[in-house]
Amino acid sequence: MGLELFLMPNQIIIGGMTGISAIFAHITEMRLGLFLFLLNVPFMVMSYKHIRKEFVVLTVLGLIVFSLTAIFLHHIPALIEHSLSAAMVGGVSLGLGLGIVVRYGGALDILELAEHSLWRNGVPVSLDDIIMLINCMVLTMAGFVFGWDQAMYSVIAYLLAFEMVHLTIRGFSLYRTIYVQSSRYEEIKQVLSLRLGLTNISEEKSLEEENIEQDEGSPIVYKVHFAEKARFRVLVKSIDPEAIISSNTSTRATSYYRDRT
Repeated sequence: MGLELFLMPNQIIIGGMTGISAIFAHITEMRLGLFLFLLNVPFMVMSYKHIRKEFVVLTVLGLIVFSLTAIFLHHIPALIEHSLSAAMVGGVSLGLGLGIVVRYGGALDILELAEHSLWRNGVPVSLDDIIMLINCMVLTMAGFVFGWDQAMYSVIAYLLAFEMVHLTIRGFSLYRTIYVQSSRYEEIKQVLSLRLGLTNISEEKSLEEENIEQDEGSPIVYKVHFAEKARFRVLVKSIDPEAIISSNTSTRATSYYRDRT
């Protein structure tokens, strides 16, 4: 819906195989749904040996539904004709859809499966580098094909879709679980308690269950409101610049690869 009702009628695309399919559809004047299916199938075949069969079946069915829906919606006029509004609404709706797919075990982009297949065969490639390079190339191509104004709107749609995918995966909770590893635990605990009113979750749990002190090497855990994350980091780093701060945010909900043998 985000593609055919908001983005494509306004000549706005996003990155990945979806963006490549949109460019081919515009150049050849053929249906977007056809390219969505044809361009993704080769990567599914390439990665077949490394993917669980149930994931292959679900992904193929998903591609068919996605492609047929795009073909069906092609004849419906755009719901929004203003490019900026279309980029925002289309990016958000598309990102929500992709995020739901990933959260329940699907793939964000079929190109990820090709990267994993290359890695299995000993080719040292980085998924982040590949996706970044491809997206830059696709958005640059959009500038030549649709014009640079539409390319900038495409960047906006892509960024919104990207953020909505990650927001959907990690949920809409206002709080984040943050881990801190430091050699100055006691000072950090005291400052965070006084300045932010935070209590170490891991310490509370150990006291409730077994009344055992926390190991020195284990991280301290806090649940922090997203609006206070920046202040939390500043306070910790002001006490121990070498402290390691990490979050439990996950970008893949379900494993669809077969176990290595």
